[in-house]
Amino acid sequence: MIDILKTFFTKLYNLLPDSPFQTLFSDVDFDFLHWLNWFVPFDICFKITEVWVAAIAAYYLFVVIKKIVFDLIIGKLLA
Repeated sequence: MIDILKTFFTKLYNLLPDSPFQTLFSDVDFDFLHWLNWFVPFDICFKITEVWVAAIAAYYLFVVIKKIVFDLIIGKLLA
């Protein structure tokens, strides 16, 4: 069964086209990237954005859980 799934997904993957960006960037010289990264530290920006998204997700999860719990508690007390 695993071999069948592996074969299926391999054939499905082979149907996908090559990257459309390879032809766009084949002529571009990327020697400037480390200089650009010195001015705009993309790795730090990515880490900060990742922490921010995790904090926002935790906040919304907390709000949803609080709403569910308080609705259940208040609903049982008033019923």
